[in-house]
Amino acid sequence: MIARIRQRISELGRLAPLGLAALFLPILGSGLLIVFIVSIGEWMRNNWQIGAVLMTIGIVLVCGFSLMATNVIGSVCGWAFGFPIGLSVLMTGIVGASYVSFLLCSRISGERLLAQLEGRPRSKAVHFALLHESVARSTLIVLLLRLSIVMPFAFTNLLLAASRVRFRAFIIGTTIGMLPRAATTAYIGAGLYELDLDNARDTTMFVIGVIASIVSIIVIAIYSRKALERMTD
Repeated sequence: MIARIRQRISELGRLAPLGLAALFLPILGSGLLIVFIVSIGEWMRNNWQIGAVLMTIGIVLVCGFSLMATNVIGSVCGWAFGFPIGLSVLMTGIVGASYVSFLLCSRISGERLLAQLEGRPRSKAVHFALLHESVARSTLIVLLLRLSIVMPFAFTNLLLAASRVRFRAFIIGTTIGMLPRAATTAYIGAGLYELDLDNARDTTMFVIGVIASIVSIIVIAIYSRKALERMTD
């Protein structure tokens, strides 16, 4: 087992450390953000005009360089700015971070991932659709990948960039595909700030709303996975 893992890492070359960084750095960065979440959120809320601009720039940088998870930042946006503004700030930052990450990963990923597709029919079918079919179909595949709740934002950026997906399909699919997840996290963040634990009715409605949002995301993810499987079979 260990030998197979070492062999797979060796085959991936420079993609291996990039993939590990894309998986684990956002977790570490998000943990650090949680430590200061109250003070950061309060300052952003009290200075929301400049705070919204700084938060947008921050999302572009920290998520673009795979330093933080979008879910935690989404909750901070909702908490600091409320749902409408928080979601707008989050989505603007996500699109900008996607652009930065795509350019960065495209330059340093090399051709190693393409070589690893041999012998993997489904992965090869996805890659073929991303590159050689219509832009609309490529966009749809990117969208379906983004809708998956098990695919981290930074790691998906790396996979798509290393696969040499069309940039237009990447940006459009990312924007639409990340919207449900971003809306859910911004909603949870906004609700947490306004939650009055002494009001049983408000607390119950908030909990029901969170559960409904999470269930909706899971259902969307399941159907997106099935749709992707049908496209590649």
